[in-house]
Amino acid sequence: MNNPHETLPADRRRFLKEHLMSEITAQAKAPRPRRRPVWLVAPLAVGALATVTLVVPSRHHDSGSTPASSASAPATPAPATSATPSITPEPEPTDPAGLLARAAKAAASRPAPQARGNQFVYRREIHDGARESKREQKSWISVDGRSQGLILDPTMGGGRTPWPATLSDLPGAPRTAGFDALTYEFVSHLPTDPQQLLHQLLTVDRSKTVAGVTMTPELRHQIAFGDVQMIFQNISAPPAVAAALMQAAAKIPGTSVVTDEVDAAGRHGVAVVGTNGTLRVALIFDPTTGAFLGVREVLLSDLPPAGSDGLPPTGTPSPGAGNGKGYDYASALLATTIVDKTEVEPTD
Repeated sequence: MNNPHETLPADRRRFLKEHLMSEITAQAKAPRPRRRPVWLVAPLAVGALATVTLVVPSRHHDSGSTPASSASAPATPAPATSATPSITPEPEPTDPAGLLARAAKAAASRPAPQARGNQFVYRREIHDGARESKREQKSWISVDGRSQGLILDPTMGGGRTPWPATLSDLPGAPRTAGFDALTYEFVSHLPTDPQQLLHQLLTVDRSKTVAGVTMTPELRHQIAFGDVQMIFQNISAPPAVAAALMQAAAKIPGTSVVTDEVDAAGRHGVAVVGTNGTLRVALIFDPTTGAFLGVREVLLSDLPPAGSDGLPPTGTPSPGAGNGKGYDYASALLATTIVDKTEVEPTD
């Protein structure tokens, strides 16, 4: 078996890098559709200034005599000082950029899990799509990419599908982790500064990814966004890296931020939206905790035409889009953690 992914059904495109490659290759050779502009509001500048009123009372003599006062104005008792400073509450952000910034800050504040190379990333999630049934899936993916994982999904391989090691000794298989061979271990060492991470995403060598295709700036931007999608959708990331990925994705040319998208479990969140081949892809995050909620994909052909600004189109999908679901695919991440073995699930 030359390709470790050949055991998986073809419709599992979200697990396969080949989907992105085939779509963007075709896209690079065809004229781009016009897209309607998506709103991208500048971050709301909010400052909270703690105001403390310091009152200095008049000095009293030890003998208990009243303090000296002006002949023209009677003495006024000094107001009592408050033990708690007066603090102006910080308004909740309502604009897309402000919501994403708050979500990223919350994500970065979460404690980072300790992960060893011989452990597994456990994920429990819901999958739903226009050409597949809604169901729950559980997966265990090797932290360092060198052990075989497992996917439990009633629609795949009789319910149990071995997930091949990302880094293997099979002919033609990658042996070094990178954006072409993602592992949790590799992702955990990515920069936590959004600007540095964005630079890495946009400048990494893509010659193996797009062999034989002219690398245009637009294509490079789509591949970078596809990498972020693959990490959140399949690999997971430590909190600080996840926060940087959210903000870096929003800075990739051609992406936008929207205030409200819905995952496969019906949860609403702020989303970074981009294109992945022929799809408008929304990466959805909880606006309060910053946790990754899921993905929502809509075929570009099912969306209204857009303007010439190159941003992903927005608006209501056409009637019948996604076989009546309104989307081509959606997911919802319900739980993720680090475990020692496959088929081990957290008890909480």
